[in-house]
Amino acid sequence: MDIFCLTFDSDLLTFSLEKGSVLTMLALERRLRIREILSAQRSISASALIQELGATSATIRRDLAALEKDGVLVRSHGGAVSRTSSTNFQPSYEALQRTNRAEKVAIAAAAEKMLLDGDTAFLESSTTVFELSRRLGGFSRLTVATNSPLVVCQLQRWAGVHVVCTGGDLQRHQFCLSGIWAQQVLSEIRVDKAFMGITAVDFRYGHSCASQAEAQVKRMLVKAGKQRIGMVDHSKFGNQAFVHVGPISDFTTIITDSGTDPAQIAGLRDAGVEVVVVEVDKHAAE
Repeated sequence: MDIFCLTFDSDLLTFSLEKGSVLTMLALERRLRIREILSAQRSISASALIQELGATSATIRRDLAALEKDGVLVRSHGGAVSRTSSTNFQPSYEALQRTNRAEKVAIAAAAEKMLLDGDTAFLESSTTVFELSRRLGGFSRLTVATNSPLVVCQLQRWAGVHVVCTGGDLQRHQFCLSGIWAQQVLSEIRVDKAFMGITAVDFRYGHSCASQAEAQVKRMLVKAGKQRIGMVDHSKFGNQAFVHVGPISDFTTIITDSGTDPAQIAGLRDAGVEVVVVEVDKHAAE
């Protein structure tokens, strides 16, 4: 019989599920990154993975073997080929929280600077936006609406933040609220600033996400926010997810990190989107 252990980190609000022996989070992060790469380009060589991830050849072989066992890929001579859809791949919320966290912290710090006391804001349910919710303790008069139970749990710590939760149907995989009740609230509010995560973005195609329920919330946020601020790390660029949400002009501003392809940044700016590029301190998230 398999024995599972569920652990909860109250500070990071993260979960991990372990079977039998402990699988290090570093290994989970590497394997998630391999899946992201294969989602974008369908195949990759082992040598490229070694260079991209800074891992040994033995480590990469173990990662590819584990992912092949999970049905994610097929190992080929010197590399791997994806067995999953490039548009339907959606990592778990807890895996996303651990991935590129230094980039998310830096992006959240830049987003915080865009807020003023007295603002009304919407914080959408992405892991990058969650990092922003952890930084709002210094405000004395802020109204924040959200469709994220985890953001609500974080914001209740801050006496200077008035919190409004949309309600709705819980999407367990994404820890967000959606559906008719959430849409009803969104149809009745207008906010100064709507902060949104982005699952996949390309300046030509626009932005997209994993489900129709999530896409509907994002489309309504585009209408609700005077300023629409996308918070997205470099790994999400040049990709397309299952459901197209809208054009890149939905956003007034996009905050990203310096690892983003300069061609993508140039394309965003040519489309009239303000782009804020942040430098990343890898030690900041430790």
